[in-house]
Amino acid sequence: MLKIGDVAKQFNISNRTLRYWEEVGILESSRMENGYRFYDQENETRIRQIVLLRKLKMPIVDIERIFIEADFSMLREALTSHLENLKRDVAVHNSLIVLIEKLIKNIMGTRNFEQVFSYLEIQGEVIKPELDIVSKIQLSEKGITMSTKHLSNVRIVRLPALTIASYRAESTTPENDCSKMFNNFVLENKLYKRDGYRFFGFNNPSPSNGNPVYGYEMWVTIPSNFSVPEPLVKKQFDGGLYASISTQMNEIGERWQLLYDWCKNNDKYDVDFTIQWLEECCMDFETFISDQVKDSIKQLDLLEPIKLK
Repeated sequence: MLKIGDVAKQFNISNRTLRYWEEVGILESSRMENGYRFYDQENETRIRQIVLLRKLKMPIVDIERIFIEADFSMLREALTSHLENLKRDVAVHNSLIVLIEKLIKNIMGTRNFEQVFSYLEIQGEVIKPELDIVSKIQLSEKGITMSTKHLSNVRIVRLPALTIASYRAESTTPENDCSKMFNNFVLENKLYKRDGYRFFGFNNPSPSNGNPVYGYEMWVTIPSNFSVPEPLVKKQFDGGLYASISTQMNEIGERWQLLYDWCKNNDKYDVDFTIQWLEECCMDFETFISDQVKDSIKQLDLLEPIKLK
């Protein structure tokens, strides 16, 4: 049997991703008397299978369906669909190659900036076949190789100073324990309907090897004169500069890793470890906390504190 921390290292998977896979029911760990969680041989094999499918660039939502339904026909259907999507992407990229080659050929000898773009608006026979193919296919982030080179949608934002109500749980399942208390507080006080509403969460402290207990903290913005009942705490957050990308709950671990790698390889910014990392709910609060809504639909903004180099 392997401890969760050892599995995370062996397969280069975040603890957060492993916990999510347990929550959706495609993995199961055993808890020992000392509180540590272990994976048996069957679940270690399942992790290896998931990783292999991810190496094929199969969307995580399809992988979840494969193992939840445990039906071979579902695996075959998902692989077939994934193959068609890959072929479609190849067709797009091949068409773009031909289009750009024709564009370069047609602008050879010109120094007219506007003339270059005029060719892209041509609807004649020169580039129309390629434009027709490209226009029928809508590229999305899910179709792009998971690489920091393609992480082009990073937003640089500055969070303002905020007055917040805070609650932290520390246990072997702190996210669930924290949300049970905190979500009721937000609902009862209708804080999600107030002007300036923002809702955050983060590890505090993060999981670590050799320690089955860790913490999770949640924040919600409140008016400065709002009275916060115990055991919640009223705090002031000074704000700060952040790099941000969006994610769905089922891809949060992978997306955090991508954002961190982007920052560490950035020429202009570096990670600022003096400011709190945050996960912000960026959709309707009642929808976000609903057990009836799939995690693949629940949206978050990941906020990594940064500073100029």
